[in-house]
Amino acid sequence: MRAKCCFLCIVLFAVMAAAGEFVPTKEITMIVPSSAGGGSDLNARTIASIVQKNNFSPRNIMVVNNGGGSGAVGFTNTFARKGDDHTLMILHSGQVMGSYVNNWDVKASDLTYVALLAFDNLFLCVKKGSGLESLDKLVKASRAAPEEIAVGGAQRGNSDHLSFELFNRETKAQASYVFFNGSGDVMSNLLGDHINAGIFNPLECIGQIQAGVIVPIACYGPKRLGGIFKDVPTFIELGYPGIDVVESRAISGPPGMSPDAVAFYVEMLRKVTETGEWKKDYIEKNYLDPVFYDAAKTKEFYESQIEGFKKAFEGVDLGR
Repeated sequence: MRAKCCFLCIVLFAVMAAAGEFVPTKEITMIVPSSAGGGSDLNARTIASIVQKNNFSPRNIMVVNNGGGSGAVGFTNTFARKGDDHTLMILHSGQVMGSYVNNWDVKASDLTYVALLAFDNLFLCVKKGSGLESLDKLVKASRAAPEEIAVGGAQRGNSDHLSFELFNRETKAQASYVFFNGSGDVMSNLLGDHINAGIFNPLECIGQIQAGVIVPIACYGPKRLGGIFKDVPTFIELGYPGIDVVESRAISGPPGMSPDAVAFYVEMLRKVTETGEWKKDYIEKNYLDPVFYDAAKTKEFYESQIEGFKKAFEGVDLGR
C-alpha cells in the first residue's frame, strides 16, 4: 500500500512539474537560527520527519542549525541564499522581534514569509530544591540580593528577553538576564546551578518536569494549560496583568523566493498540520495552540506586531 502511495506521489509531482508548477528538484535546506535541542529545532525536525513519511515533497528536508548572534547568524545565512527556492528557515516571534530590537543587518521583513503553524506558551521555571519554588520566593530573593539572581533565556532581544524584562518590571524584581544560543543551553545551566531560573516553552521543559528536577512557577500566557501544567498559575492570576506573552511558530524563506515555490511550501505545510502525528505528537504533546496562516496572512500578522516589539524594549539595556 505504501509503495502504491509513493508511486502516486511521484506521478503527481511529475504532472505538477510538467504543468510548470514548482516542484523541489534537490534536497530542501531548513535553517534553524538556534542551537540543537530547543523548540525551534524540534519544530524543524518534526516538520522534516512528517514531510518525508508522508511523501509531501519529492525531496527530503535537511535541518541545519545556525545558532549564534541571538538568531542573526541564521537570518544572515538565509538572506544570503536570495532567490533559492530550496531553502526554508524556522521563524518565531522572538526572532522577528530580535531582528528589529537588536537592529540586525537582516530584518524579518527582508525574508519571505511562508506560513504560521502554531502559537506557543512560555513558563518561568526553577530547579527543584532551590528554595525558589514560587514566584514570591524568587522575587523576594532577587530584591534581597540585587542582580545576583540570574534568569536565563534563549537569545537576546526576543520573547525570552521580553518575558524577563516584564518579570523584572512588573514584579519589581531585581534579577539579571543571562542569554544563551538555545533553550537546551539554558536548561543545562539551570540544572548545573549556574543560573537560578529559566524561561522555557513547554516542549523545552516537559521532560525535566516529569523527572521531578524542574518546577514551573508561572505561566506567561493569558490562561492556564492542562496536563502537567494544570496547577501552574499565570502571572495574571498572581496579580500581574501586565505580563502576557505568547510566541508564534512560523516558516520563512530567503528573499526573492518565487511565488510558485511559496505556494508549494504553503500547501506542503498545510498537509503537515493536518496529520495525526502533528496534531497529537507535536501540538497536543507539547501544549501548543494549532493555527494555520498562509503567506499573506503570516506577513500581515508579523507586520502588525513590529512597532509593539520596538516599544516593549524602549529603555532596555541590550548589552547586559
